[in-house]
Amino acid sequence: METIKIVVLLATLSLTQTALTQVKKSTGNNTNIADAIILFQENFEDIDFASRGWYDALRGKITSSEHIEGSTASLECRFLLGERGCEGGSPGRHLFDETDEVYLSYYVKYSSNYTGSNKPYHPHEFHFLTTENGIYVGPARTHLTTYIEHNEGTPLLAIQDGQNIDESYIGVDLTNITEKRAVAGCNGDSDGYGAGDCYLNGAVHFNGKAWKADSIYFQDESGQYYKNDWHFIEAYFKLNSISEGKGIPDGIVRYWYDGEILINHDDVMLRTEEHSNMKFNQFLMAPYIGDGSPVEQIMWVDDLTVATSRVITSIRDNLSKLTSDTEFVLFQNYPNPFNRQTTISYQLSTSSNVELTVSNVTGQKVATLALGQQPAGNYNYKWDTGDLAGGIYLYRLITGDGFTQTKKLLLLK
Repeated sequence: METIKIVVLLATLSLTQTALTQVKKSTGNNTNIADAIILFQENFEDIDFASRGWYDALRGKITSSEHIEGSTASLECRFLLGERGCEGGSPGRHLFDETDEVYLSYYVKYSSNYTGSNKPYHPHEFHFLTTENGIYVGPARTHLTTYIEHNEGTPLLAIQDGQNIDESYIGVDLTNITEKRAVAGCNGDSDGYGAGDCYLNGAVHFNGKAWKADSIYFQDESGQYYKNDWHFIEAYFKLNSISEGKGIPDGIVRYWYDGEILINHDDVMLRTEEHSNMKFNQFLMAPYIGDGSPVEQIMWVDDLTVATSRVITSIRDNLSKLTSDTEFVLFQNYPNPFNRQTTISYQLSTSSNVELTVSNVTGQKVATLALGQQPAGNYNYKWDTGDLAGGIYLYRLITGDGFTQTKKLLLLK
């Protein structure tokens, strides 16, 4: 029988709350990515968002009247007339392990009268942010924010990097002069997709650059693209490379609508050498209409997945398949951070001899939570830290064949 050891060691902070599952599967046409790590998933069955790693807003209305097949509820974002955000708020933000590439999938449905902003901008919907900014940064002016949304029914992916703007050279093409510049507007065209938007807001400039689908895919009439039906949306961003002190326009942006790829570019610029250490590490769900909603309208969201590359999955339909393809799954502890007690969970697909231990920063064992033979199944162990000192921890899953998986947690005292 295999021996599985789960060892908890001190390390760096992460608020990732759900399964980080290594998956290998084919991703189909229009992508060269075969390996995916699921960073977190959200099925919107209840409002206990904090226990699943969300923070900042921790609000939202869950409804059982609208959901995809196999689900029992979804998140309802109702824009009241004149309001900018969802009635009842949204879950907010979720951190995940640092990565050069991010994938988002979710199901979405809009009310039959949904009209969006009736402006050539907004509503904003979903965002990724990076390690170059703090975990509470506003999304509108950062070192990089990505946007997944649609305007007047036309899907789009967009970026802004307003904090990188060289205010001394607004409207000047700096692409072959310096790496200390913005790529989304105000300082030239870094990748051939246009110079982007550049506009003054108070004392500083803001910017933005978008890649759009070729037509309206959230339509008013019944049919394949009817907005009042559920649709499966996928998006993918990969940071461009840095070579010899210069950003190379080989970043990737992709968008799929019910499996049909609508936006597909592998020659974009998302960062310069000045931010060569940039990684994605934060997801923000913040539906927003800046000028206020022109009508009362609704957006429903169900089964959301954030991963490192395309996995084409919904939580209830495919998670069991994804996990069954591996010998085990180590789940993120919850809650995290925690004051005294947290739960560590794992799944065994076959009977195994299991050892679950806790160690301090020097590797010294401080507790044994489980020891011995266990049949296949799911296991949850509550760890009461007692008088242990607070600190940042890492737990590691090791199998007899040499596979190792590591996760992080934080004990607050």
